[in-house]
Amino acid sequence: MGKFLKICLVLCVSMAVTACGGWHLRGSGEGSAVGMKVFVKRAEAPTVGPALIAELHNRGATLVSSRGDADAVITLVGENYDRRILSVVPSTGKVREIELGLTTDFSIRGKNGELLVPRETVAWQLDYVFDEGSVLGTTAQDSIIQRDLAAIAATAMVLRLQSVKISDSEQKSE
Repeated sequence: MGKFLKICLVLCVSMAVTACGGWHLRGSGEGSAVGMKVFVKRAEAPTVGPALIAELHNRGATLVSSRGDADAVITLVGENYDRRILSVVPSTGKVREIELGLTTDFSIRGKNGELLVPRETVAWQLDYVFDEGSVLGTTAQDSIIQRDLAAIAATAMVLRLQSVKISDSEQKSE
């Protein structure tokens, strides 16, 4: 009898949820990148460029090969990685923690060439423990953190693109 009640409860809840109008999964509603045609100019960003393309693809945007076909054009202007020592072992003076940072600039233009987002800088930092006994592992960790930083920056750029589209549609409806 308890199993029957659970099944009825699940059915009632699922019917109530589907009966609600206007709900959508996060990131797929109005103002999302789903269905948006985007052209990415990434000549100077060998790490952030592919991460941005992957993020756009994951969020449902269509990548086009021509500016004329695009609803938005994202221009990446360089990327710069820098390292900074955060802490050292006091007794030996050897490095303990390293901070790796990424700085990149981007701008977004609309279909007709209008500037939607003027040149903005995205900067992120992540730190890790340096192990001098595992130089190969530390080098691999460095490249993994660079990829992670590029993915974080790409997510920030796509969210910025979505916010521009949301505000544009709100202004048109008023």
